Amino acid sequence: MTSNSDESQRKPIRITSLSKQASDLSTLCDIPIALIIFSPGEISPTIWPNEDAAKVIVTRYLSNTETEKFKKSIKLETYLSSKLEEKENNIRKPEKRNKEKKIEITFNRLYEGKVNIFDLDATEISELLNLSALAQDKLEERKKQLEQPSHTSQPPSLLSHFE
Repeated sequence: MTSNSDESQRKPIRITSLSKQASDLSTLCDIPIALIIFSPGEISPTIWPNEDAAKVIVTRYLSNTETEKFKKSIKLETYLSSKLEEKENNIRKPEKRNKEKKIEITFNRLYEGKVNIFDLDATEISELLNLSALAQDKLEERKKQLEQPSHTSQPPSLLSHFE
């Protein structure tokens, strides 16, 4: 249980910490910030950075239309959804690489005769077929590249300038 004196001693530390965070946020986001803190049992609020600056910030905010007030704001749900999607993508990338490696290992073991095709389940066979299709596409692409005539640049003939 905390006594009132303990609470009164911690209050200035919390306000100082909150003021520092507000200052950092204001600097990083290039936005005006004012703190008006009403504490129980006190007549006047604690104001940061000072009363005049806070009045200007609050007046400017209240003079804006609703559209202007929310123009730059991002809904928390939208922000969190984008962060969640980003994290899920970061998880999917290694999972995809692991899956591809597993298929490759299965293919190599099958090629080396260490695994019988009849020991594979439907998912593994389907993945091997997809791997085979990708390999076939790469071979076809390479074949097209090799069939195209190479364009080696030859120096212009000296006779062509005199004709």
